[in-house]
Amino acid sequence: MSYKMSMNRPASWWNDTWREGIPIGNGLHGGLVYGAAANERIMLAHTTLWREVRQPEMPDVSYVLPKMRELILEGKVPEADSMLADELKKKGYLPDGGYPFPAADLHIRMPAREGFSKYRRELLMDSAEAIVSYYDGDECFTRKAFVSRTDDILVVEANAGVEVDITCHIPDTVDASKIEMPKNIITKKEGEWIYFKAEIDHIEHGAVARVVRGERTLILCRLYTEGDSDTKWQELKEYIARLPADYNELLRCHIPEHGRLFSACRLMLQDDEYSKEELNRTLLDAAYEGDLPNSLIERMWAYGRYLLVCSTTAGGMPCALTGLWSGEYRAFWAFNMANINLEMTYWQVLPGRMTELMLPVFDYYEKNIDDMRENARKLYGCRGIYLPAVSTPGGLKIDCISSHIINWTAGAGWLAQHYYEYWAFTRDNDFLVNRAFPFLREVGAFYEDFLVWKDDKWHAYPSISPENRSSTYRGGEEVDGMIQTSIDATMDIAIIREVFTHLIELGGAAGATSKEIDVWRRFLKGAPEYQSNESGAPREWLHEDFTDRDAHRHQSHLYPVFPGSELARSGEETLKSYREGGLRRMTIGLASQTSWSLTQNACLLARVGDGENALKCLSLVSRSTLMENLFTVHNDWRGMGICLKMARAPFQIDANMGWTAAVQEMLLFSNLDRIDILPALPEQWAKGSIGLLATRTGVDVAIEWDMKKNNGKVELTAIRDVEFRLYLPDKCITEMVLTANQVRSVEFKLK
Repeated sequence: MSYKMSMNRPASWWNDTWREGIPIGNGLHGGLVYGAAANERIMLAHTTLWREVRQPEMPDVSYVLPKMRELILEGKVPEADSMLADELKKKGYLPDGGYPFPAADLHIRMPAREGFSKYRRELLMDSAEAIVSYYDGDECFTRKAFVSRTDDILVVEANAGVEVDITCHIPDTVDASKIEMPKNIITKKEGEWIYFKAEIDHIEHGAVARVVRGERTLILCRLYTEGDSDTKWQELKEYIARLPADYNELLRCHIPEHGRLFSACRLMLQDDEYSKEELNRTLLDAAYEGDLPNSLIERMWAYGRYLLVCSTTAGGMPCALTGLWSGEYRAFWAFNMANINLEMTYWQVLPGRMTELMLPVFDYYEKNIDDMRENARKLYGCRGIYLPAVSTPGGLKIDCISSHIINWTAGAGWLAQHYYEYWAFTRDNDFLVNRAFPFLREVGAFYEDFLVWKDDKWHAYPSISPENRSSTYRGGEEVDGMIQTSIDATMDIAIIREVFTHLIELGGAAGATSKEIDVWRRFLKGAPEYQSNESGAPREWLHEDFTDRDAHRHQSHLYPVFPGSELARSGEETLKSYREGGLRRMTIGLASQTSWSLTQNACLLARVGDGENALKCLSLVSRSTLMENLFTVHNDWRGMGICLKMARAPFQIDANMGWTAAVQEMLLFSNLDRIDILPALPEQWAKGSIGLLATRTGVDVAIEWDMKKNNGKVELTAIRDVEFRLYLPDKCITEMVLTANQVRSVEFKLK
């Protein structure tokens, strides 16, 4: 079984053609294949090509906090909201996080003779190849391209006789007069070699390509993002010259390394109506009618894996909102957003057995731990670390001067969940002692200083429930939409509880003192209790001044069930309450949704066992925010009522990853001592299989099922000696004891 997507048109999004390109990449180099027959263009990108980052010295404004808190308690939240942000501006603090820039365009030209016919554009996800084919008269023309994961180079094969060139990236925007292009652009050709360089922000980047001609044309291209052409051109030329001038040989080396990650888990959903070879357009048309094909669900699941594998690699950068494929200069929303988007991107990784792809996230944040300490000290006067929601390479100081970003303190705590999860899946004790626990300890130190005690309970303020606001404040009118500051947002409370729970759980093994553990136990015991609103759903704020507002995209208040796990397997009434919370965001808040919020809700509803509504969320995404190349955009720009109506539809691929995570949540749940098989299987997925999926128990799982036969089978492979409970779809619960490397199969009934 292979995963392929097919299209019968080139990239065609008017005014932003790049949006519908075919993405290829190896985690460092990226390419976007437009697919035009006569004038092919492949946009080139590199994960380190960030420019215009400005990180000045941050002033100490921690003296503002006492007065800010005083105003919040007095009921003057609108007055208090912007105090920290205003003080930073008053002190002249004007940072800029910068942008990921496209590096260049590789052009391949073959003028039309009679005109194209039988056009196809395909992505073979198993090999990470983009293929374009068409006829011009009786002659077949084909182009193939991939970015080698072993040799770190773009490889293209085309028909003989093509013209090849490299230029700076040409904006697709029809009116590009306001776009500041790169400076000092030079393209030079010498025999079979093409050399390119340009400057952005006074920093040079460039490329070298070798064009080998024969019965077919082979193009090998590699970028540099620092240094100068005097040395880099020669260095890259020597590197490329050492590689075999053979497309198939380079592909042969690349496929196992790409497949080691991409093919570590496979999904099959039987579809009696649509084939695995179906055009994207055909599947999207069916979804638009309201009938989401299983073939599209399966393809999107694989695509989410594919995009992450191509966007990041060990030793590289974490996957940003646009992966490696934004064709914009000064891309919109191209950063790491830690109030949902970055977390969503990585939910699939550990269950999907792509463990090493988590490491760039940890490397990125740990590299800048001193910046996070400075943030904590200079914003809030606290020890430990403070992670701003918005960050880009170049440093983790505050680079977005907005109150709803600065006043949200849960970023590092949410990231700490990923550290804990990495340990839970791998049980890597070296990682626990040297990375996970030190990070958690820093987060805990911040909260020990930040939280305000009243009697035997603590409270968090300023507090933010991203990016929502109270429907009424103190029983009065709704406050301005950008004022989100509050007291005791449920998400803050949940994350703080989680941090101290994990510190207590891991502290003994990681070398914590008994005195430290006693402190953490006191903070865990002092946490405010969760509350329900009049509809029975969890309250979004635990302070009486703030009332719920369900016309919103974020589901921050549902954190204890997903993405947290504190209440994930609690009593039926609790899960019913959280299901109600998720459904209210689908109904009351439907016009406020985004692609990522719908996939988040699919994960949440899967966690509470509601497979039908989880599938409905994915169906809504397929009707509203998918482009023909299956990239997700933030919102539906057409005013169809499902999502936020914005003048533009920002490109971001977090929902692609969220889709993959949601499917996995529907098919498997695990915690440290239990595995649930098919916990939220919808009726539409009548027959299928998935595996291997990793679990927190230390067992890898493969599942197959068939509703017509009312049976299924799970194969369990123990990674270490384990004991756990196995929950099957027929409500059977089995106590399992396996030794390392033991494999056991268990058959089950679906009902």
